[in-house]
Amino acid sequence: RLLPTESACTLRDEVNIVRVTGNPSFVSDTKEDHVRQHHVRIVGIGLFGIILAAGCAGKGERIDLTVPIVSGAGEKVVAMSSPTVAIEPFEDHRTDRSRLGTRHHLWGGESHFSHSNGTLSEATAQAFADYLKGKGWNATAVEGSRAAGADITITGTLIDVGVDATSGIGQTTLNAKNKMLVQVQNHADGSQVRETLTSTGASQVFWFDPEHAQELLNELYRKSFEKFVRNTTLDEKI
Repeated sequence: RLLPTESACTLRDEVNIVRVTGNPSFVSDTKEDHVRQHHVRIVGIGLFGIILAAGCAGKGERIDLTVPIVSGAGEKVVAMSSPTVAIEPFEDHRTDRSRLGTRHHLWGGESHFSHSNGTLSEATAQAFADYLKGKGWNATAVEGSRAAGADITITGTLIDVGVDATSGIGQTTLNAKNKMLVQVQNHADGSQVRETLTSTGASQVFWFDPEHAQELLNELYRKSFEKFVRNTTLDEKI
């Protein structure tokens, strides 16, 4: 029987802070000390320039993210269950369906995260089906009339999915959320169950790379699907 629950899973990465210390320097009139101090100034200016460029680069650009196959990597896959499960594209009820979040640059300006290919509704259904297959379910992502004949139909609604990244001096903080409503219909007895899956996560990095946002998005999808499987048991025709 399906047991709907609602909870939030918070993911946080540890941040290692490295402090550089040393002996105080003294002013010297020697040529060697003068060259050394000049070199330090050049390195300092160069480092500041890199940070400045990193904070300003790419303003207003589109940063593509994907919702890939989310499987239970490294886990033993059991035999396919007998009930056939059809997963239809999720309805997209996000407030802003044009993006997957925003990157706020160090010196002002924004870039937007977007889904790279197709619709987030279809990609979520496919990712869900792939994850369930990895757990031994006989699940397939379908559209429209193709769901006919399945023992179980899963539909869903995307409520809030996205990643926001805010860059500061020497760090970028990422915050992500994933909230979806899943409805399961058992055609054997006509019963239905609704479950809300909610996950949130945060991480902090020194140099921002789009891969950091991608990894966080993937992890939240995995956590939501994992919760669904943990709370749901298939017993033949349910």
